[in-house]
Amino acid sequence: MQRFEVNKAAFGEHRVSTIDEPELKDGEIRVAVDFFAFTANNMTYAAAGDALGYWQFFPVAGADGYGVIPVWGFANVVESRADDIAIGERLYGYFPPADSLVMLPVRTDDRTLFDGAKHRQALPPLYNRYQRVRAGGSMQAEHLQALLGPLYNTSYCLWDQIQDHDYYGAQQVLLLSASSKTSIGLAKALADDNKAPPVLGLTSAGNIDFVKSLGYYDDVLAYDALADVPQVPTVIVDMAGNAATAEALRNHLVGNLTYFISVGLTHWDQANTKLDAGGDRHEWFFAPSYMLERSAALPSGEFARNAQRFVMAAAASAGDWLSLQEVSGVEAFSQHYADICAGSMNPAEGLICKL
Repeated sequence: MQRFEVNKAAFGEHRVSTIDEPELKDGEIRVAVDFFAFTANNMTYAAAGDALGYWQFFPVAGADGYGVIPVWGFANVVESRADDIAIGERLYGYFPPADSLVMLPVRTDDRTLFDGAKHRQALPPLYNRYQRVRAGGSMQAEHLQALLGPLYNTSYCLWDQIQDHDYYGAQQVLLLSASSKTSIGLAKALADDNKAPPVLGLTSAGNIDFVKSLGYYDDVLAYDALADVPQVPTVIVDMAGNAATAEALRNHLVGNLTYFISVGLTHWDQANTKLDAGGDRHEWFFAPSYMLERSAALPSGEFARNAQRFVMAAAASAGDWLSLQEVSGVEAFSQHYADICAGSMNPAEGLICKL
């Protein structure tokens, strides 16, 4: 089995390892990963790997400092010693960028199962949950689900929190890393909300035309134009995690900063990953926890239905601007990884790795 691994201290250093596949124990299944998606969001998993435990999902043996960045994708059951899981079943969920994975299905029903592997039990349950895929879906829909589903779920959660707090009294919502797909999803949710304040996006100079073309932002500025950010009450949603940019905006807005939400680390190489950093009126947003809290607060199933409705509609509309780029095999993927790691991938593209 081949598996893509990165140096946990220097994400630009990576390798493809060949690993012996273990024999199955009673109750376990082996799945062959069919394909996975990879975006800048996966670099957030790496940057917060120690703080939030992402390195623990698919641990690497040895002490040479390498780890596995988790990915979202689809896989087929190719071997089973679990009574209620048949060979040929298809699963959607959280996988390693590797040819296969051994899982221990627990809490199974007609729609879902959870991986009961011992080392995963202290980790957020959302990432241990797998969807049992019904036959008849299109490959295009599966690609969009793997690429945008996790990101747009986070987008919806952010919109839900912001509107539930009456937009934090802001007269504008400022999105950092406006070209990231999670920002795009949030910008769409806010654009669809006639009560939301205007949305201002910050992005690199080379992405300004693309971000404007989406039609979701009321205005777009480059990072070197922070002084042009209007001095009005502002809630910031930071997908970039660039510590210098965040500090510059705090100094610029001063008393007009009503709330600061840190979400992603697309600028992982310039980030502050200490979860207690940021000062007053600041939080690190963790979508899995928010989903659990909000689901408990609302009538049963309401939050999940609303989120799914948004994700499906937003993903469908992404066909207007998103093009999918497919590569075959872990070795081929490793050649594209450098672009994502460096933040130089075209924001209008989405990468799918077929195994």
